[in-house]
Amino acid sequence: MILSVEHRLAFEYDSYISESFLELRVQPKTGSHQTVTTFSLAVGPPTRVSRYADWHENVVHHFNVTRYHNRIEVVSRSLVTTYREVPALDVATDLVPFADAPYHLRDFLQWEGPVRLTAALRKFQRGLSLPRGARLGEQVRAVGAQIHRGFTYQKDVTRYDSTTEDFLKLGAGVCQDFTHLMLGTLRLMGIPCRYVSGYLHVTPKRDGPAQSHAWIEFWSPTSGWVPFDPTHDREIDEHYVVVGHGRSYDDVPPNKGIYRGNAREVLRAEVHTTVAAERAAPALQESVETLDVPVFKEIPLRRADYDGLIMLEAAAQQQQ
Repeated sequence: MILSVEHRLAFEYDSYISESFLELRVQPKTGSHQTVTTFSLAVGPPTRVSRYADWHENVVHHFNVTRYHNRIEVVSRSLVTTYREVPALDVATDLVPFADAPYHLRDFLQWEGPVRLTAALRKFQRGLSLPRGARLGEQVRAVGAQIHRGFTYQKDVTRYDSTTEDFLKLGAGVCQDFTHLMLGTLRLMGIPCRYVSGYLHVTPKRDGPAQSHAWIEFWSPTSGWVPFDPTHDREIDEHYVVVGHGRSYDDVPPNKGIYRGNAREVLRAEVHTTVAAERAAPALQESVETLDVPVFKEIPLRRADYDGLIMLEAAAQQQQ
């Protein structure tokens, strides 16, 4: 399947800020299950955009704006060919627990950020009904099914920085929360696993709008990284587009930054995916463009400020 993905971000401020710095992780990765054909990034206000690959080999774009502004816009567009040949859970026939994980996988057994090793998580893991003697893939499937049954998908009850402890208390959250809980549970079982950020293509009329999404990949000694979606309790197929890998959400947020100024920020995000026409996949084509968002050397006067200055000048003239 060839998917066209458009991801729009708009940062709005209720007063002018003098400087901002922003990192973006929105470029999909070419790997064994997908090929990125084209990627374009448009940013406004116009500024120089740089890029690097982080230690998880995720592509990171970053830029700063050093004049007064009250809005930032970002539009990324990708064309990605996804494949049906994604490892299924049944290929992970290893026995659990298995021998010590290789050194390079130990980061994916650690507790950090939102994935917390707490009494509540231990209690949850002990309460799981796992099939005795089951192989690795079967155990992952059983864990996913019980998380899916025991928790409710609900927006606006957790935050971007919510932890596994928060999710266990609330019993509801979004894909990020389901993913963190599954990571914590599998790590307690000694299974290396990592957070995956990306997109999920859905049928808009039936499933609602497309969305940023999160799921897991766990390590099988015999099969490598195997993906699973705990939010929907299903294996991954060609409707999924991978953007980044990390230990948790903290490693792969779509946007991360700071700004200078006394202002409140409001973020608006939209994702649109469509199935594109079949065509040959050339070498990756990348481009960076600018959007016409204004900047100012000094803070512009608001209409109320402008009217106030006129009134002050008029009063001064009357006193003379």
